[in-house]
Amino acid sequence: MDSFTGFLASTVLTLLYVGVLYIHPRSRPSATVSRNDDDVIKTRVTAIILSSVLSGALTAWILSNDGSISPEHAFKSLRIWPIPPALELFRSSLLITGILFIGPLVEKVVFSRGWKYLRADIEIALTGWIGRRNYIIGPLTEEFVFRVCIVSIELASGMSPLKAMFLSPLYFGTAHVHHAYEVYLVQPDALTVALLSSVFQFAFTTIFGWYATFLFLRTGSFWQPFIAHAFCNIMGVPKFGVKLDGPWWYMHAYNVLLVSGTIAFGALLFPLTKTPNAII
Repeated sequence: MDSFTGFLASTVLTLLYVGVLYIHPRSRPSATVSRNDDDVIKTRVTAIILSSVLSGALTAWILSNDGSISPEHAFKSLRIWPIPPALELFRSSLLITGILFIGPLVEKVVFSRGWKYLRADIEIALTGWIGRRNYIIGPLTEEFVFRVCIVSIELASGMSPLKAMFLSPLYFGTAHVHHAYEVYLVQPDALTVALLSSVFQFAFTTIFGWYATFLFLRTGSFWQPFIAHAFCNIMGVPKFGVKLDGPWWYMHAYNVLLVSGTIAFGALLFPLTKTPNAII
C-alpha cells in the first residue's frame, strides 16, 4: 500500500465515523433537540457502532488486499486480542494517566468530598445513556477507529511509527470539528463562539490523540488507550487559575500537585508503558 492510499483510506474512515451521524433525522444536530436526549444518544450510538464495525471490516480488507495475509489474519493483527495482564494494563493506562491527573484527582475526590458520592456517580455513569456514551461507547469506538484502524493503515502504508503518532491524531481532531455546527444551531448569533469552540475541540482532541496513539504504539494494544480515554473523559479538562472552594491552602496544594504530576508523568511515561508488544 502506498502513502496516498493510506491517506485516502484514513480520510474515508474519518468521514464514515462522522457522516453516519447525519443520515438519520434523529441523530442529526438540531436546534430544538439536545444531543443529550436519550433517543438522540441511542440513535447515534447505534450508527457509530455500525460504522465502527464497517471500519474494522474495511481495514482488514485494505490490509489484506495485496494478498500477503488473509482478512482474518489482518483483523487479528489489529492488536485487540489478547487483553494484556491486569497489572500491565493498570500501570500502562490508569496509573500513568492518573499521575498526570493527580491534581484534579485529589481536588475531585478529596477536596470536593467526591469519595462520598463515588458509588452513586459510577452507577449514574454506567446506567444512564450520557454516561454510556461518554465513558464507554465513545472511547471504545473512537479508539478502535482512530487508533486501531487508522494507525494500522498508516503503518502498513510505510509511514514510520513516530510520524504516525503525530499525524494520525489530525484525523481524530478533524472528526470533532463538526461540533461547531451544533453550537451554531443552538446559538445562531454566536458564530464566533462556535468557531472558537471548534478550534479548541480540534486542538484538545489532537493533543490527546498524540498521547493515545503513543499508548497504542508503546503498548501494542487497543486496551490501554481505551482505558486512558475513558478516564480522561471522566476527569475532564484540568482547572487552571480557578479558585477552589475550601481552605486557602487547597489552591496551593492543587497547583503543586499539577506541577509535580506533570514532572512525574514525563519521568515515568516510558518506564510505565513498556510492554513486550511495544511497537516503539
